[in-house]
Amino acid sequence: MAIVRQKGDILYIQWYDPLTKKTQSKSTHLVANTKNKREAKKIAAMFQEALTKKTEEMKAIGIQRVSIKDAFEHLLRNNQNKHPKTIKDYMRFYKKFTEYFDENLPCTSLTKIGVEEWLNEIKKLPFAQNTIHGYGKSLNHFMNFLFEYNYTPMFKINKEVKTKPEIKEKIILSDPHISLIFENLDRKNSNFRTVINLLFFTGLRPTDLLTISCDRVDIDKRIIRYYSPKRKKYREIAFHKDLVKILSERIEEVGEGKIIDYKTAEQMGSAIYRFMKQIGLNGQGYSARTFRKTFITLCRSRYNMDASIVRELVGHEHGNTTDRYYNRIGIKQMRKELKKFKRPQ
Repeated sequence: MAIVRQKGDILYIQWYDPLTKKTQSKSTHLVANTKNKREAKKIAAMFQEALTKKTEEMKAIGIQRVSIKDAFEHLLRNNQNKHPKTIKDYMRFYKKFTEYFDENLPCTSLTKIGVEEWLNEIKKLPFAQNTIHGYGKSLNHFMNFLFEYNYTPMFKINKEVKTKPEIKEKIILSDPHISLIFENLDRKNSNFRTVINLLFFTGLRPTDLLTISCDRVDIDKRIIRYYSPKRKKYREIAFHKDLVKILSERIEEVGEGKIIDYKTAEQMGSAIYRFMKQIGLNGQGYSARTFRKTFITLCRSRYNMDASIVRELVGHEHGNTTDRYYNRIGIKQMRKELKKFKRPQ
């Protein structure tokens, strides 16, 4: 029940919020006297009527009283099979989100204005635009999850407040830089040489390479079998003839187990960054992923390789129904197209 309370010379409306389970108060800005007390009681009555109506509406649509923390843990349980990087992105977002919002408050405390204010504050951080956009995407996932489970009433975030991605220039390795990279590989260990060759001649993701084991490489038939964490699929592809020698030597050295001796894609990326710096290619924007972009660009733009086969080689989803459901691209077709691919000298 909303009641009138006096604090100093000012009259306040005080009420119990069943959703937050806390007593709240709000100033009427009226000076305490007999006339204003009658006016304040009318305000309290109207306020209580509105509060009761809102509570009944929320109950009618099934809004549940769940804390922000409980809802986020529910989100993680539902997404436990997502890629570890996605989970890290969620955790990074939640840490920043709960610097602004108390995680013990109910989800119903998240309002349109409050969430938009958080987004506006996030955009002021000294981070790259795509990093900021990463927080924005995680927020969208979290809020949609809250709406789906009726943890809070639905609202729409203003499109001008939403974060936006930065469209960056597509960076690929230039021919002279490709030559420089391979000229300097001789002084590196076999693990690193194998990584660079696999990245360049297959266009696979770094996370894909980490799943390749010695027993899943068929040198005679030039086949690599691996598990794609991104696509959550076991895949089989042909590999380029220029990989035969280095893979044979690496398998002979390793014997069994994983062919690449890095625990994470981040470790692999750091090693490539250090190498680029050593040979004077720092500041070019090159990373482990640049090899994938380079492979695809060379295949399509320089060597005019079949688009469907290139997608199959690098593990992209096929864009049309024919290729996705009816056209089975075999190892023989892949090997034939790979003959067109040559490393720039």
